[in-house]
Amino acid sequence: MWDQLRANLYPWRGTMPVIEVAGSPRKMGREYGARCAPIIEMVAEAFVQGLSQSVGLGEEALLEEAREYLPALDTPHGRRYVEEMSGIAEGSGVSYDRVLALNCGWDLLNSLPTPETHSDYMCSSFAAWGSQTREGHLICGHNDDGARFFDQFLVLLAARPEGGNAFVTPIVPGYIGYHRMWNDRGCAVLGLALEKGCPNEDFEHNVPMWILFRDLVQHSDSAAAALERLRTSPPSVPINILLSDSTGEGRLVQTTAKHRVELEPEAETLVCTNHALDERIAAHLILHEVPSGTDHRYDGMRALVATHRGEIDIETAKAIQSSHLDSADGSLRPGVNCPCTHYEYEGRHAGTVSAVALDISETEAVAHVSLGNPCEGRWIEHVLPLRVG
Repeated sequence: MWDQLRANLYPWRGTMPVIEVAGSPRKMGREYGARCAPIIEMVAEAFVQGLSQSVGLGEEALLEEAREYLPALDTPHGRRYVEEMSGIAEGSGVSYDRVLALNCGWDLLNSLPTPETHSDYMCSSFAAWGSQTREGHLICGHNDDGARFFDQFLVLLAARPEGGNAFVTPIVPGYIGYHRMWNDRGCAVLGLALEKGCPNEDFEHNVPMWILFRDLVQHSDSAAAALERLRTSPPSVPINILLSDSTGEGRLVQTTAKHRVELEPEAETLVCTNHALDERIAAHLILHEVPSGTDHRYDGMRALVATHRGEIDIETAKAIQSSHLDSADGSLRPGVNCPCTHYEYEGRHAGTVSAVALDISETEAVAHVSLGNPCEGRWIEHVLPLRVG
């Protein structure tokens, strides 16, 4: 019985494949698209059909909405991302319009039929450095929570573009960026949903979320540089963005298209789930009920980080992310309130679909990446040497 349940929860039973690409945008796109063609075709079909049905739009209307983001990409860097998406289409045999829709996926999910019509999303993240970690390194943890279908097909993309920084990300095939990325300058960019979205008037067709993360990591040499870049390139819909780097800089940005707060670390740590941490941004959001799973996961993550202050390393990060601590009652029980989230106990095919633990020193970024709930223990290691100077 348990084996059958596990098979249903985690249909992809192996560890995450690693895909390496390098060169021009078109070349990287073609290589990436060709390597992942069957998965890109399946994911694009499922996404376009599923979203069209759920919001009551025909496929062409959905693709037309994705094209509304193209003016925001009419910049030197943006045009290179368009070229890369064209390469993915050529390499995979999937139409460019569908590849574009995939890369506008978060924005479409949160703006159709209107920004005000969406339920809550999940995810958990933290960063610690300096005196709070065993060796003074930057240690980050990020759990990607959500529906299990798309993210069971993740690959670990290691890219060396001809311009900007090399970067690594666990990514849905077809996307060119995702919400946990790190580069060879020692900078990590981690993203999470923010509350239940925003009022309709707070939405704008800005750079799509996945491409925004890609731009931040490819063209920022530090957390401070990424923060400056984000100030002039806000997202379309609300998001948390946790920025940190190997020098001990860190900020949590809670932002909509029109409003933003920048939160400083607390004792060389940052912890984030999905709720607004400042009234200045809460006033511009559609809020969760209080308390909800995001409050309990936040309290649990903070408690776990505090317990290990001064001794946090990559194995500690994995233990925190794999924890079933339910801070609502202090129990150790898999469910919706713990960092390692299990929604199957509420009848939903959802939960933590992947986790990343990072140890970024002055010379390398060591990543441990899991597929499925981190408590499953299917981790792989990737080492990215850092450029010094």
